[in-house]
Amino acid sequence: MKLYTFKEPNKPILDWDGNQVVIPKKYHEKPVRAFWVSNVVNIDMPNQLDLKKYKEKLKEIIETAKNYNINTIFFQVRTNNDAYYKSKLNPTSRYLVGKEGDPLLFDPLDWIVKEAHKNNIELHAWCNPYRVSMANHDKDEWLESASDLNLAKRRKDLLVLDTEGLIILNPAKAEVKQHIIDSMMEIIKNYDVDGIHFDDYFYPYKPLHHEHDDIEEYEKRKDKNQSLDDFRERQVDEVIKGVYDAVKAYNPKLQFGVSPFGVWKTNLSDPNGSRNVGGVYESGISQHANSYRWVKEGFIDYIVPQLYWDFAFEKAPFADMTNWWVDLCKGTNVKLYIGHGAYRLGRDGQYEDKMEIVNQVKYANQFKEVQGNIFFTYKTFVQDGPEKEGMLELKKLFNKGR
Repeated sequence: MKLYTFKEPNKPILDWDGNQVVIPKKYHEKPVRAFWVSNVVNIDMPNQLDLKKYKEKLKEIIETAKNYNINTIFFQVRTNNDAYYKSKLNPTSRYLVGKEGDPLLFDPLDWIVKEAHKNNIELHAWCNPYRVSMANHDKDEWLESASDLNLAKRRKDLLVLDTEGLIILNPAKAEVKQHIIDSMMEIIKNYDVDGIHFDDYFYPYKPLHHEHDDIEEYEKRKDKNQSLDDFRERQVDEVIKGVYDAVKAYNPKLQFGVSPFGVWKTNLSDPNGSRNVGGVYESGISQHANSYRWVKEGFIDYIVPQLYWDFAFEKAPFADMTNWWVDLCKGTNVKLYIGHGAYRLGRDGQYEDKMEIVNQVKYANQFKEVQGNIFFTYKTFVQDGPEKEGMLELKKLFNKGR
């Protein structure tokens, strides 16, 4: 099927080479069909102060997965240097128990891992490695409200801030790198998860605050010829490789993957980058996330680029960005899963077309390098809003041939 814009049905959607985008008629089912369950600021789940309601929502997650033929769940267990599980290293999350560090009323990770496995569903522990706070909060007030167990409160010398007040653990500190690795190991040693999953937050999206940055560490670097960008990139690389090595040493069958922002670099910045127009955000530059190297050098088992743009989005069209990631993963051992912005259905541009997500899945899955599809975010599957029609179309697609 040749693709046309939704609002102008006679206007073809062209790729970067000037060819009209074609959606395959056949749907190729892939090994992974998944959604993210977002716990930060209670996006998808309430806190457990109303325990009955909380348990009902957990059960709903499993039932929804079964109804949609979803076979993998990415459940967020570390949102702000905290824990959605029993931990000796990190405090229970304020989004789970109301006040950070208060005792668990019920262990959600233990329950959902066991229930997922009973239903032949994989469960991956989704973690944010660096974030301590949300943006636009007073640093001192946030840390005062944190638990005494929180590393960020105990060791303020390990923190940096961005220009919007977001607090993160300083990626250049050895203690931070070890804390992240230790936290991942605590999860896999105590819970029967199928993998560890990092999202797209490394160095912040906004620049670091000039009075609260990592320049002191940079000035102590051994290689004085190393640029600041290269230095920061290497700090993140060490965590990614460190987690991968630690996980594999403990259990080679466990998976470790990352879901970066959908544009690594453009070819205006790097000859290996994608052919986007100027002015596109580049995670390889602004966040120092070298997902290109992680794939090429095998630092991860899988990668999930967040391709939340529609087919007609000029700056980063879905088809062209998918093609770039397919080419990157070709010939490597890294599995490519596509991250879809299902939350946008029914709202703007091509996403007003109820078939947009279905078309994205069909397009992406024609490539053998693509091994799965992951959807942001869980509540999109259960809400009765503008996304519902499109999600029902996805449900039909995923249930074909069952």
